[in-house]
Amino acid sequence: MPKISAPTVAEHRTHVLTALVDAAEALLRRGEPLTAGTVSSAAGIARNSIYRYVNSVDDLAGLVLERHLPGWVEAVSSALEQATSPDERVLTWVTANLREAGATGHGWLIGLGGALAAGSSSLDLLDDTHHLLHTTLFEAWDDLADAQTAPVAAALTQGLVEAGFGQLDAGVPTDVVVDVAGRAARALVETLRS
Repeated sequence: MPKISAPTVAEHRTHVLTALVDAAEALLRRGEPLTAGTVSSAAGIARNSIYRYVNSVDDLAGLVLERHLPGWVEAVSSALEQATSPDERVLTWVTANLREAGATGHGWLIGLGGALAAGSSSLDLLDDTHHLLHTTLFEAWDDLADAQTAPVAAALTQGLVEAGFGQLDAGVPTDVVVDVAGRAARALVETLRS
């Protein structure tokens, strides 16, 4: 029987899988290649042992994504619960998403989606997350503007946040990006409110 480093086999498996995901995340954050060799070395386990825990190294990218997306959704949803009007929901949607991007590091995290295989449950989670977040924005704009203006305003708001993500990825401080994007979103709301 192989040696385990926990009281039970189940706890050992959880510990090793966590170490693998931690190693994969550290490598991905640094922009290093995700290979069986790099992950096993970083996690301190034998290279062939990885496949006892995941089917492929690419699965680790999905597990890293799954580690962060629920927290992102929860943070944005919690912030939106505090917003009492549609214009506040739009502004909160912008600032909460940018704060989460600043906290997690948007570029490397969302870039993981490109590494996932079609049909991956992690890719489905990414798609579902985008849909959920965008739906809340579209609903707020539906309450603020007429039927012709609302979808355009929502798309412009999304573009504003995407530009903010780019600024965060370029190293601009989160508070600066949130402040400028928040003021731009406020101007958009005030201009287009029906």
